[in-house]
Amino acid sequence: QMLGVAGMLIPEVLTSIGLINVPKWYDAGKVEYFASSSTLFVIEFILFHYVELRRWQDIKYPGSVNQDPLFKQYSLPPNEVGYPGGIFNPLNFSPSMEAKEKELANGRLAMLAFLGFVVQHN
Repeated sequence: QMLGVAGMLIPEVLTSIGLINVPKWYDAGKVEYFASSSTLFVIEFILFHYVELRRWQDIKYPGSVNQDPLFKQYSLPPNEVGYPGGIFNPLNFSPSMEAKEKELANGRLAMLAFLGFVVQHN
């Protein structure tokens, strides 16, 4: 959510000051891509299905999918079901429970920011 909100705001600001020329976030779906929207949907569905199946397996059988299947040097920390680490935390920014709670709070704030963007657009 946090990157999504930044991805909505930053390109609009950079376009308004003339550094880049990209469509606004609500017009992004009108742009022609390398494939049809149906093809992109199927690709996205398959990729998300894989990720969610691995997450579900980790919740059902803790530790069963701790090691990354492609990059063997990366793995999840033990005893933290569903919390990403390794490649997703390269600078070890969140070693404490307090940092994890702050990340959740920021994610919730990003959801409210997204809702504000949608309401403002409409």
